[in-house]
Amino acid sequence: MPEACGRTRVGAVVGAVCLVTAVPQSGWCASAESPGAPATRPKVGLVLSGGGAKGGAHVGVLKVLEERHVRIDCIAGTSMGAVIGAGYAAGLTAAQLEQFVAAVDWEAVVGGTGRRLLQPIEQKRLKTAASSDLELGVNNHNIVTRAGLANTSGIDDLLRTYVAQARMVPDFDQLPIPYRAVATDMVTGKMVVLSRGDLARAMRASMAIPGAFSPVVWERYVLADGGQVRNIPVDVARQTCADVVIVVNLVEPETPPEELVQATQMVMRSMEVMLQANEAVQLESLTARDVRIDVPMGNISSVDFTRVPEAIPLGEAAARKAIDRLAALAASDAEYTAWRNHVTQPQEITARVAGVRFEGLNKVNPDYLQTLTTIRPGDEVNAQAISADATRMSALESIDTVAYQLEGDPANPTLVWWPAEASIGTDVLRPSLGVYAGQGGDLKFLIGAQFVRSWLNDRGGQWRTNVQLGYESIFTTGWYQPLDVAQRWFVDPEILASRSIEDIYVDTERIAVYRFTDVGGSVEFGVNLSEVSQVRVGYTSMRRRSKVQTGISNLPGIDQRIAEVDERDAGLLASFTFDSRDAETFALRGVGAELLYLRSDQSLGGDRDWSRAEGGLRKGFAIRENAMWLTLAGGIDLSENQLPGDRTFSLGGPRTLPAYQFDEFRVRSYWLADLSFLWRLMELIPVRNQSIYGGFGLTAAGLYDRVDRIEDGEVYSVSAQLGGPTPIGTFIVGIGAAEDSWGFWLSLGRPVGKGSILDQGVFR
Repeated sequence: MPEACGRTRVGAVVGAVCLVTAVPQSGWCASAESPGAPATRPKVGLVLSGGGAKGGAHVGVLKVLEERHVRIDCIAGTSMGAVIGAGYAAGLTAAQLEQFVAAVDWEAVVGGTGRRLLQPIEQKRLKTAASSDLELGVNNHNIVTRAGLANTSGIDDLLRTYVAQARMVPDFDQLPIPYRAVATDMVTGKMVVLSRGDLARAMRASMAIPGAFSPVVWERYVLADGGQVRNIPVDVARQTCADVVIVVNLVEPETPPEELVQATQMVMRSMEVMLQANEAVQLESLTARDVRIDVPMGNISSVDFTRVPEAIPLGEAAARKAIDRLAALAASDAEYTAWRNHVTQPQEITARVAGVRFEGLNKVNPDYLQTLTTIRPGDEVNAQAISADATRMSALESIDTVAYQLEGDPANPTLVWWPAEASIGTDVLRPSLGVYAGQGGDLKFLIGAQFVRSWLNDRGGQWRTNVQLGYESIFTTGWYQPLDVAQRWFVDPEILASRSIEDIYVDTERIAVYRFTDVGGSVEFGVNLSEVSQVRVGYTSMRRRSKVQTGISNLPGIDQRIAEVDERDAGLLASFTFDSRDAETFALRGVGAELLYLRSDQSLGGDRDWSRAEGGLRKGFAIRENAMWLTLAGGIDLSENQLPGDRTFSLGGPRTLPAYQFDEFRVRSYWLADLSFLWRLMELIPVRNQSIYGGFGLTAAGLYDRVDRIEDGEVYSVSAQLGGPTPIGTFIVGIGAAEDSWGFWLSLGRPVGKGSILDQGVFR
């Protein structure tokens, strides 16, 4: 059983899954001397503190220790110090650590950049339709949140690859350099010293920021960031082996008074004060023999992971100031070379797997996960191949992270996958809110929720319900049923009821308000062509009623086919979706495209004959941290001018013609082109696409066969906007101008409007 001690505080870097084992704090000394060491030589313990992205400085210190031939007999680390220390203890050199740190794509590992591309296309469609990042689980009639707000599958996978060979060593005293990681037991608030088990999981436990990342659970322990109780574990190093300790202390500049005026600033500062308090106790225990290396970190913060390589020279410079004191601990060239050769161990693995199996799943079908992987019995694999398969599986919303082990014969092991199912369960609620305010007091409001029950059978059947109230009220419920294990083919029946309030314009003047009501359903058959594309075909039947809410039904100057109707539209529908965007909103790269065909026919149960087609495409181009969007869209009446007025396309509003109001133009055919530039003004969440953007756009559109019988022609507009993603959707404030009109708007959350293809689907 682990021995626990210490007080609580609050943490500093990353977190997630599975088993870790710890031993009592006594009896941790290495049992034998390393080669080349004189018997009287004092044992040197290296203490690496926590600090998130600042921990890159530890690599710089290690470079100087190697240069000065300082042998390390044991390592104790917390949080990012535990990560760097584990790599060194496993046998990597400082140069290899520097190469590793510099090569890490921190935006992908910490921020999840690129993960969306691996998600199934239907998962992307469903999440985009929800218009919200907020997810709640419904478990035994209780609402639950995820164990961590951020997905850590990329971090978990990186750590396993980082120490691939050392993970097979169950006792950390048997590593090339004995090692300890410090974590906090969130049950008791006491320190837990990790000395055996899976080295990757020990690192994860030590660096799991409470709330931000999921903890590591082992037996009765819930392990999180060790910085809360021991950010500089000097006492742990002494109890492990050390006669002398070298302590690396990451020093932040003093906080100026002007940055301590807001509530959030005071909360963050209080965390730092508590952290510094437990550091001070450990630093005060240092003796004249010990070496303390203070590394000034400048403006590099704990979450600036893209700046980790910048921290390395800071550590190197600080260590050089202590060279005279380090000289007393230096070994001779021969002694150091013998030691270095003894402890250096490569971490690559290569094996021909004899078998593959899945463990620990309750609802997710392992046969489905097998279709996402490439490794089969008899394949020769390495850590990178295993990592690629783990990444594909962890991109699923039903899987939080994927652990793995190679068991049995090292030359022909069995690959055992341990996917961790989503901590919030398979019943997910996504609440949403939408607010739109435009010039002239135009205010629209939406509140809604998407509820999905997943894995109702072994093919992955889902019951989906969507409720929305406000400017557009909607109720839909349906059953999405994959027909094969790989979930390539599917059927999707759905019933729908909706009511919307829409304005009617004549030559840009609002003259009436209509209420449209639809009741009906559809059944669609489809195929998921890849992770980025899908095709659907089906049958739909919908009764439409329209009624004047304000104004008169016999509107002068208006095509009367938009007058009050009570008709059934029934017939065929077909759609194609393509989505390779790197984010649901403010995508910097990738393509979003949709094509939609609708046909109502009396021979298929409809009261009127008409057909129409519409398509849209948006391509994102990354220009450093900025972006350019090219958007093209168009719609056409395929029924020879028989398209009813209530089924026409409507343009106007922020996503089509920003200088005009929603539904200001109702047309039977149109084309639209837009070019927008977005500049990143401020980063909200480092290493993720969570930023405030400012930009401008140029839009041109051709409008044909208008319902208000105004002559066909083109319109042009320019716009400027400021916005960014939020947990409840996109926030935008903007202004648009045209030759004869201008518009101002503010929107938050769920998009308002549905008049064109650019108001829905991948363009939201």
